[in-house]
Amino acid sequence: MSTSILDFKVRLQSKIHGKSLNKIQDIEGLIFEAAGNLLGKIDPQETIRISQIENALYDNVFDYVIPPDLKKDKVIDIRPQANRSPSSNFNLAGGEQFDQYKTNNSFAIRNNTGVRTLRISKALTAGLEVEGCDSLTDNGTWTAGGNGTSLEADSLNKITSSGSLRFNISASGATAYIENSTIASIDLSNIKDAGALFVWVYIPSVTIISAVDLRWGSSSSNYYSRSVTSSHDNTSFIVGWNLLRFDWDGSTETGTPDEAAIDYVRVTLTYNGTAVNSVRVDSITAKLGSIFEIEYFSTYLFRSLAGTWKEKPTLDTDLINLDMDAVNLLLYETAELIAQELQGEDSSFDLNYWINKKQDVWKTYQINNKSQAQKKRLDYYRTSSRRR
Repeated sequence: MSTSILDFKVRLQSKIHGKSLNKIQDIEGLIFEAAGNLLGKIDPQETIRISQIENALYDNVFDYVIPPDLKKDKVIDIRPQANRSPSSNFNLAGGEQFDQYKTNNSFAIRNNTGVRTLRISKALTAGLEVEGCDSLTDNGTWTAGGNGTSLEADSLNKITSSGSLRFNISASGATAYIENSTIASIDLSNIKDAGALFVWVYIPSVTIISAVDLRWGSSSSNYYSRSVTSSHDNTSFIVGWNLLRFDWDGSTETGTPDEAAIDYVRVTLTYNGTAVNSVRVDSITAKLGSIFEIEYFSTYLFRSLAGTWKEKPTLDTDLINLDMDAVNLLLYETAELIAQELQGEDSSFDLNYWINKKQDVWKTYQINNKSQAQKKRLDYYRTSSRRR
C-alpha cells in the first residue's frame, strides 16, 4: 500500500515533539530535498519504469529522445518490444568510447549544454539511399529555387561519402529550396506509412531558419511532404549539422504519388527574411524503424492520485513511490532536515538522533537492495569493429 503525503506528514509530526509542521516554511520542499538525498544513495526498485523509446530505433542513427525522468545513467535494460534473443543484450559504454567505435548493442548518455540524449548503436534493417547529395549531377540534376542561390557541391564540409550540397539564401523572402526531379527511381513501397526519411541539414543560424520541409514523390506535382522544427531526437536545431526525420505516417499527400517509383525530392527551409549563407544538405535516406523499450530508474519519487508520476509533491493526496522500508528512510532524511530548520532547544539532540538513526538503517537497506542498473563497461583495447 502506498503512503500518501498526508500520512507521511502525520508521521513527521510525531517526530518533532508535537510541534506543528506549519512552522516549516516549505514542508513539501523539504520532502523533495530529502527525496534527492535518498535517491543519491540508493536506486529503489519501486522507482523502476519501462517505456517505449520514442520514435523507434533506426540503423546508423545514434541519437534518441531520453526519458525525462531517467536517473543519471541508471539504465537496467534496453530491449526489443518483441522477439528478444540473446544477441539483443545492450551494454553501457563511456561517452568517448561510444563515439569512437559505435559498437553494436552499446549505449551511452550524452550531456550537451544542458540537454541529455540517449545514444544507441544497434545494427538493424539497412536504409535505402534516396539521394547521396554528393554532386549536382551524379544522380539527376539539383537546382535551387525560391530564395535559394549559388548552389554548388561542397567536398569539405559533409556527413557521408564525397560531399554535400551547399547554397545561400537571399534576403526578403520566406522560403528557399533545392530540388531534384530526375533522380534514379527507387521503390519505397515497403516503407510507406511505416518508416521515415532522414536528411542531414547544416543550419548556419537558428535565429534565421525556423523549419525544414521535405517533399518526396514521383513528380513535382505528385508527392508526400512533411515539415519539422526540431532534430530527430526532439532537440532544438543547432548551428551545424542536424539529423532531421520526416515520418511517412501523417505526412501530407499531394496529387497521386507512386511510392514504388520515387524520383523527386525537394528540401525547403523556412526563414525570417534575413539572408544567410552556406546552408548544406547531405544524405537523404529512407529507413524502417524497430520498436524498443528502455527499463530504468526514475527520479520521480512521487505520483498523483491519478497515477501521474512527479518529481516533487504538491498535494497531500500525492503518493510516495516507495515500500515501507524505503519510506522510513525518507522519513529519517526529512526529520533530519526539519531538525536543522527548527533550531529549537531540542534541535541539536534531534539532529544527532536522526543522523545516528539513519546509519544502521541505511547500511541494512543497501546490503539487502542492490541496484540493478548497468555498470559502465570500459575496454582497455579495441579491435577494428567501428560501425561508422
